[in-house]
Amino acid sequence: MTASHIASLLQNKEGEHIEFKRSAPSSFKLAKGIAAMANTTGGTILIGVADDGVPVGVAEPDEEKRIVLTAAHEHCSPPIEPQIKTVSVAGKTVLWVIVEQSRAKHTVTDPRGKALFYVRVKDKNLPVSGKAAQRLQDGPGITLSPKDLDRHETALLTYLKKHQKITLQEFSRHANISKRRASQILVRLEKAALIRSHDFDKRVFYTLNPGMVK
Repeated sequence: MTASHIASLLQNKEGEHIEFKRSAPSSFKLAKGIAAMANTTGGTILIGVADDGVPVGVAEPDEEKRIVLTAAHEHCSPPIEPQIKTVSVAGKTVLWVIVEQSRAKHTVTDPRGKALFYVRVKDKNLPVSGKAAQRLQDGPGITLSPKDLDRHETALLTYLKKHQKITLQEFSRHANISKRRASQILVRLEKAALIRSHDFDKRVFYTLNPGMVK
């Protein structure tokens, strides 16, 4: 059952709920993925699998497990307890790391000592802005149901279901509205925790919060 389940996972591409690793990266890099999944909707990390989903195996499972636990316990705050299973797939030893969605929100401390809050966006682990991190920790400031959304807000959420991200300027142009009106919509939807803002590489963009939007 376990091996067949892993085989079915390997048919998928990397995405919000699944990530492939040939081997465990540095504990800091691995911590970003573990925390991002815990902060979003949970997921699976398969170690010993190439990017195209082909099992390549791990030579030292115990060492790989040690790196996973170091990442989850020492780099994530509060610590995360992933499930780790050793599975044989096509004659290769693969580590199956299961990360449950967490009620607590976890930060990752980078090598410079800065605590960052990561979320899963498609197949990437991205830090959110300080404002978005606080919103995700505290919960929505307002509650919006689908009937509360105007056509521009509905269109934006639909767009973000298909695309990874959008900036203020892109939204303004795409919706054919002023930047002021676009900004008001983004602020309102972020306050409702339907979207998340990211201040990344000197550029602010917005992504969908999959935990709040189905």
